[in-house]
This record gives sequence, structure tokens and C-alpha cells, in this order.
Amino acid sequence: MFEEQENLLFAEYRKALAEKGKVSAREYLTAVYEMRRKLDKLVLPTMNVNPDGIATHNIMRFIGYGPGTMMPNSGIRGMIPERDGYGYNPRRVLLQRRADSGEWGIPSGFVDLTDIDEASAFVREAREEAGITVIELDLVARTSRLERCTHTYPNGDKIRGNDNLYRVLRYEGEPNLTGDKGEESKGLRFFSIDSLPDPFVEMHRYPVELYMRHLETGKFIMG
Repeated sequence: MFEEQENLLFAEYRKALAEKGKVSAREYLTAVYEMRRKLDKLVLPTMNVNPDGIATHNIMRFIGYGPGTMMPNSGIRGMIPERDGYGYNPRRVLLQRRADSGEWGIPSGFVDLTDIDEASAFVREAREEAGITVIELDLVARTSRLERCTHTYPNGDKIRGNDNLYRVLRYEGEPNLTGDKGEESKGLRFFSIDSLPDPFVEMHRYPVELYMRHLETGKFIMG
């Protein structure tokens, strides 16, 4: 259907590549994502699908996954404690109201191409989504059980979340959405891990359980 347009676009990018020379992997993936995003905005309304309602995780479609398929990921989550007069209260943690589903969940994300490792990926996510600078953190758990680690996004995309769970020990700043621009979060608020808000991301209940076991034992938990 779009063969002619595809050939024109290919010729345009071939010309741009010849002028620019070598491009980085990140430049290439960004270009592919932007093309797909623009095509979504143009075509999806003809299918009675709101393109603004599609989860940002559709960026992973460019590596061969489609809506409704299981997508592996290298994910990171973090328990950010509330500061009080005595320091940090590990049983009251920051949760975010997700923009894609409206559910509350643990601040999370994927490891980026530019991240040195999983820990630095969470530090970046905490800065982007919660507006804080993480000074010290510790890896406290790893989620791995299939029956507890799957999640379906509103658009049908599925992931198996074998994720690293971090406990933030020290941070600077007060949680805010300044850097998020409303793209991933609708709100930030501290809650007791003994009384999770509703609605809550089902897949995130498991890392909360592992975190509670860590607080009891002081040990790394492989769950």
C-alpha cells in the first residue's frame, strides 16, 4: 500500500546518510521511533485508535515485536523512602500514578543505550520521573518468577519483567514532575508499603513483597 512512499523515504535517508556519514545506534533507533510515531498519528485514527493512548513502550516495536507479543526487557525499579524527622522511613515509599493506565506503581524504567549499567539507569529514571538526585542505593532484589512477572499494557503489549529492584538510601531534592512533562506520570505520592493504593499495577505487587522480605532479613532476595 505504501511501497512508493517507502521507496521515496528510503532514497531520502540514503541521501542524508551519504551527507552525514556514520551515525550512532542511538541516532538510528531514535529516527526509527520518530518515523513510527508520526505514522501512528497519521494512520491509527483511521482505525478508530487514539495514537496518544498508546504506551511509550511501543518504541520496542522497531526491533521486531508487535502489539500483543511478549517483550523481554532489562528493567529497573526503585523503592524511594520518605524523609522524616529521623532520616528515611523505609516503609513509606514514593509511588507514581502512571499516565498510560492511571494505576499507581513503583518508579520504573528500561535500561537505555547510554546507561553504563542498571544502577545508573535507575538514577537517570529517578531524576527524569521523580525529580530527585539519587546519592546512594543498593540492589535488594531480582524478580524472576514467570507467573508473577508478566504485565499487559492498555494497548495489548506484554512484557515479562525480570527486573532489578533497588532501595534508595540517600537522595537530594523533593519529588516533583518537572522533568517528566506529564509523559509517564500523573502524580507522585508517598504511601505505606502495608497499605498500597488502588488501583495498583498488579506486576508491581511482587517486588513490593520482595522488598518487605529484604527489610525483614537485610539480605538480597532472588524471587
